[in-house]
Amino acid sequence: MHLSYKTSKYKDKTYKFYEIAESYRQGGKVKKRTIFPIGKLTPKQAEQIRLILKLYKNPHEVVTTLSNVMAQEAQKYLDVAIVNQLWEQWELSKAFVNEPTRGGLSTPLIAKVLTINRCLDPLAHYSVPEWIKSTALSAILKVPLEGINEDKIYYELSKIEKNRDHLEDFLFKKTYQDDPSSYDYVNYDLTTSYFVGFKCKLSAFGRSKDERPHNKQVLLAVMINSRGYPFKWDVYPGNTAEIHTLTENIEACALRFPLKGVTMVFDRGLVSEDNLELVEEYGLKYITTLDKDQIPQVPGIDLRPFRKLSEAGINDEIQSLPGFHQFDEKLYFQDLGVQGKRRYILGINPNLFLEERRSRRERIALFQGFVRQRNEELKRAKRSRNPEATRSVFIKELKRLKIRKYFEDPQLTPIKVKVTNKNGGERVVNTYQVTIKKNDAKIRESKLLDGVCVFITNHVALSANSSKFVISPERIIDSYRNKTQIEDVFKHIKSFLKIRPFFVNTDEHVRAVYTICILAYFLNKSFAARRKEVEQRDYLNSPNLYRPFERCQMVTLKDRLSGATKRDVIPLTSQQEKILNDSGLLGLIKTVTKKS
Repeated sequence: MHLSYKTSKYKDKTYKFYEIAESYRQGGKVKKRTIFPIGKLTPKQAEQIRLILKLYKNPHEVVTTLSNVMAQEAQKYLDVAIVNQLWEQWELSKAFVNEPTRGGLSTPLIAKVLTINRCLDPLAHYSVPEWIKSTALSAILKVPLEGINEDKIYYELSKIEKNRDHLEDFLFKKTYQDDPSSYDYVNYDLTTSYFVGFKCKLSAFGRSKDERPHNKQVLLAVMINSRGYPFKWDVYPGNTAEIHTLTENIEACALRFPLKGVTMVFDRGLVSEDNLELVEEYGLKYITTLDKDQIPQVPGIDLRPFRKLSEAGINDEIQSLPGFHQFDEKLYFQDLGVQGKRRYILGINPNLFLEERRSRRERIALFQGFVRQRNEELKRAKRSRNPEATRSVFIKELKRLKIRKYFEDPQLTPIKVKVTNKNGGERVVNTYQVTIKKNDAKIRESKLLDGVCVFITNHVALSANSSKFVISPERIIDSYRNKTQIEDVFKHIKSFLKIRPFFVNTDEHVRAVYTICILAYFLNKSFAARRKEVEQRDYLNSPNLYRPFERCQMVTLKDRLSGATKRDVIPLTSQQEKILNDSGLLGLIKTVTKKS
């Protein structure tokens, strides 16, 4: 049965007359007969009758009132679906080929779940099963996820680590095919992350970049292409010298990945003669900078023009330096040309010049105030002081302020102080006054290098028809500055994916957690790049990357009378639909529309 109607016209107006009708077949033709005539209906009345007829035909349908419908729960939907869609578009599940778990809760599926969690709401692994319940992940993946527990996650972390090399190869091939020129220059760097506890054998005490000197740590390394996509990553013991980590990455660029002639860009902390020679031996190129103490040893360098620079006139004086060209408002440079088999470019940053001058002056003044305060305390000492312990207090403060080289060794002058005891008697305390002279020669040497940097490269080829370098000094400077993208990687992994601290204890689990964070960064970088292309804003290191999609949730509704339930997705807003469409995620629009 269905609601049908006939129309008639009267004085140029059309009227509808409704009836309950049913279809039947006669002589091979479909015909209709009226069961019950109704007459005129309002649109609302007509819709209500259609609902009643729908209930009549399908006993599973429920007729109720809005007052009887209540929301049972709301689960994260659209942001979860977006990350899942990004994973599928990059086909990351295909990278798990080394003994993966098969079946419903496979290794790639667990890796996907952990990656989605890192992207949206990073939690310790023991909290992930509860987080899954707060999402529509099971409905999106069309897989029951009740079997995911802490033991399952740890088991699969070991499998994920066994597939790290395959993941690296896979990401490299995908990004290389997408843009081969993005591998003309690759960036390499390291950071640290610390542990809660001391059980992990891979962890060790070392120079912390997290200002956690009392926690064990590991070194996290990553190599990215010029567009910021990671394709190789490693975890090293926390006490590893950074300079020693570069060797295997040089070999990977030359032998494992087809990157003949690639330029490796790395920080000055990784510069050593052995590393530079190894890059050259493999036929690769490099761009890096020198430490301050290495600059005066550059062949043919002349720092004398910098002696005349002053804080008051730096912006005018720097423009008159002979042989220098302006790169931008932050840097002036002079190409020193080739010395031996390497090329050097001298640079000076006026802003950094002022910053280093003021910082040095303030730190020296702070220390001098510290000396005066401590000497006053030593004059009022209530007990005798050990000379070595007294000296070490001042040296430790110099090191803390990073100005040890600007002062001579502390000189202690013994003094005796009379102290009155509680019973009225007197006793003599042996204490000291400390004198520390400034090393003016060292200060003058350092001032000469304020704001100064030196780029070093083996890009020494000249153009065939001129004496100009094939790679301009501007290109070299720009390539080095582009390594800020690798700083974005570490900032994102630490601040948004929350890799600090590690709560896992085995070496393979630590490496697997880092792998999950790299995959999460890769997907976030991909989505941020798509949004930036159309919105002209970079949301990579912003909480707004997924925030516009948080309110599109999957809601479970229940009818109080019948107990019937229904799950539905909150309809997309025009903003959400536009972002998805512009980001190449049109399929999600259709999915949400269909569910709604």
